Amino acid sequence: MPVRAVVAFTRGASVIEFAVSNLEIDLKEFEKTAICALVIWYTKRNKQICRLSFHRIVLGPAYNSLERLGGKLVDSFEHLVVVDLTSRFSGAFASRLFGDYGATVILVESESGHPLRHEPPFLDAEPGMDRSLVSAFAHWNKKSFCASDKDPIESLIVRADVLVTTTTDSKELNWFQNLLPPDAVHLSITAHGLSSPLAQVPGNNLTTSARCGWASINGYGSEAPLSMPRNQCGIVGGVTGFIAASAALRRRDATSTAELIDVSELDAFALSVHPWGVAGAYNGHQPRVGSHRARARGSPGPLWVMSDGRMNFGLADFKNWTQAMDAVNLPELGRQTNLIPDIGRHSQDLRAVVHGLADTLPRLSRWDVFHQLTKLRCVVGVVQDMRDLVDNEQIVAREFINQSEVDGRSVRTSGPPARSSPSRWQLRRPAPCLGSSALAELPTKRRTSRADTGLSKVEAERGPLAKVRVLSFGQAWSGTFATELLALLGADVVQVASHYHPDAFRRISNVVPAMVADQRRPQHPRNTQGHYNSVNLHKREITLDVRSERGREILWQLIPKFEVLVDNFRPGVLPTWGVSLEKLNEIRPGMIWASISGYGESGPYRDYPANGATTEPMSGFSSIFGYQGDSGMNTGGLYPDPISGYFLVAGILAALAHRDKTGLPQRVDLSMMEAVSATLGDYIMEFSASNRTPKPSGNRHSLHVPHGMFPTKDEYWVAIAIESDPMWNSLVTVIDDSMLANEIYRGVQGRREHEEEIEQRISLWTQSRAAGEIEATLSRAGVCAARVVPLVELYTDPPQHFIDSGFISKIPHPEAGNTWLPGRPWKFSYANQVPINPAPCVGQHSKEVFAEELGIDESTYEEWVKEGLTGTMEEV
Repeated sequence: MPVRAVVAFTRGASVIEFAVSNLEIDLKEFEKTAICALVIWYTKRNKQICRLSFHRIVLGPAYNSLERLGGKLVDSFEHLVVVDLTSRFSGAFASRLFGDYGATVILVESESGHPLRHEPPFLDAEPGMDRSLVSAFAHWNKKSFCASDKDPIESLIVRADVLVTTTTDSKELNWFQNLLPPDAVHLSITAHGLSSPLAQVPGNNLTTSARCGWASINGYGSEAPLSMPRNQCGIVGGVTGFIAASAALRRRDATSTAELIDVSELDAFALSVHPWGVAGAYNGHQPRVGSHRARARGSPGPLWVMSDGRMNFGLADFKNWTQAMDAVNLPELGRQTNLIPDIGRHSQDLRAVVHGLADTLPRLSRWDVFHQLTKLRCVVGVVQDMRDLVDNEQIVAREFINQSEVDGRSVRTSGPPARSSPSRWQLRRPAPCLGSSALAELPTKRRTSRADTGLSKVEAERGPLAKVRVLSFGQAWSGTFATELLALLGADVVQVASHYHPDAFRRISNVVPAMVADQRRPQHPRNTQGHYNSVNLHKREITLDVRSERGREILWQLIPKFEVLVDNFRPGVLPTWGVSLEKLNEIRPGMIWASISGYGESGPYRDYPANGATTEPMSGFSSIFGYQGDSGMNTGGLYPDPISGYFLVAGILAALAHRDKTGLPQRVDLSMMEAVSATLGDYIMEFSASNRTPKPSGNRHSLHVPHGMFPTKDEYWVAIAIESDPMWNSLVTVIDDSMLANEIYRGVQGRREHEEEIEQRISLWTQSRAAGEIEATLSRAGVCAARVVPLVELYTDPPQHFIDSGFISKIPHPEAGNTWLPGRPWKFSYANQVPINPAPCVGQHSKEVFAEELGIDESTYEEWVKEGLTGTMEEV
């Protein structure tokens, strides 16, 4: 029925906003998007009321529905002024995220423009100040202001709520701090952090990949280690900065001076790969490059060749094994009794399966197999390139792809890393042309009124998220990592666990790892796994059997005590327990429910199983990662998990800001596939603008030459990158090679034309020296250089700079003992950070939490333990 509507947005019993539609809309279509509002529907012709309806839940693309109605939506950071004085991708991305959630972001540039404006690829391969696709990706939702002297910069800083910088110059930093208002936040993101011994050492995506362990596990064992693709460390550093700054804004009224946040790209990126290193240290693995790169080129898997592409198969976790093997034409293996149970299949000999798949899969279609196996609950994924991705049925159904502009031309790009409503992520405007905003057009004053988070100074010292309470159903990595980040920011996080279905990271092995085994103390395998203990720091844990009616009753008594609910179950699991945003809001007004799943809570893939190994290829990431000239590969880790964790926390912080303004409940829905695709916006732009599919570039860079990994005398590798002509001159001076001193190499174009020759000469030099010596010598000379550190070494014998900065420290665990673990990737000037607590043992805090929250006594707790409702490993 065509109707118009009056929409009253309510907070409790009060109307807080009112809008009248100027558009004729369809009642049924609007109700699909259910908005938190009282809607009075009336007919176009006689304005007679035809229906009253009250909506509480926002689903799917609902956050746009009120704009279609002509109403005004509140954005999380709409009254913030963010001043971007950055020169690195990480800082640019952090400020862009504020713009994505509604802030006014002012990009301050010199006449030569932000460095990203000069980074390829360019529109039509033609350089221009407004034609870089990397810049277009990093700078949308901003205004550009050109400043030739300090005066206009000062006038912007004094009106900033958030200042984002990437300089390590102490004089500049002091100047900024002295100008900022006392309730402002100064976010500094640098390669290694301002307080690190490496603070003045240059670093980039290549050297960070080398230092944090990623390069040591990426690629083939007989070939050079692989850096992560362009700007990935900047994306992780940027979202980490956004998280820290968003959290700091919640305690801005408790500060007497502007708070300085020191974020290290290296530390943030190390948290995207560390569980495998910690687990290796627990198990006594030898710290050597190549220990995770044992696969030889040409061996089958983990990306399998199909008739029309490639796929990833999580064989050890396949459900319905017999039917699955029938689907891939291996019926006899499907009836092999030792392989049918998925529990224990990890320890079985799967060589016959591997050889069989290598024979049958090249005759099968990737999408036919994908749909057959996912419907059997088998974890598989298709390698999608950018052409596949933009037309993928799940991506299309969820309207993930956005439109933007580059130099006036419309291009497609990535959408939200996490969907949130009624708070919202939005691409509002394309990246600005250089200097397109005059000073008079920019905000002239700050908004001083804001929601009160109720933090006292004492509470604020515990962390900016003190008083935020989180109930977590996180499991494995993505969900647990997200809630660990919240805990490290001061939130009280309580993990809900089960004896009947233990966390996958707790049951990775059924023995206590060799290097933490200690007969002097009680130990259990579920409490001593490095994977689990590395991503659950600073939390409390309870056990609760929610299979039983009594267990669910206890859960529903517990939920209202918390304001954030986090899970990474399949969509539909929590709703079977009765969880909905409407019900959560009834029992705790303003509740935030945040979820991670493989493909999100809507769309045709909604119920398909997924994990990091399958969403990496599904997202398009595997198509652009790998050696130059190859068709792509998976990383040596599970990159989608930490990326999803980071972006979920970003969405939660934006939702908290929106909730504080409006009182409305919030839903955050993160698809792992979309979260990773959201890091590839510039690649999607590249395909959209040229109709050419981006391919892997190995360790080389589109602008900087040389840029690669080189073998050393002591059988390690060293990353070396030249980002400027002066840096090149420094390298030539150190190497003292007459051939490299030739004039033809002094400019980047000359170096590009002779890239292979240059790499060969550098390789000859590095093979005559030890990796540590090369790193130290080149770093002193101002050259980007880093030894490729074996991932396990970081947590058996950490580099001194990590220890000195405090990022890696020994954290005592009641059963695993004193082990090296990474901590916070940020430092706040407001107060010293509290010591980090170890990951909890199974159900360790059950008695404590139930007594505090539900008021039960000792005898009631003992009854619950006897009934099997809760308890620790010892009690059960």
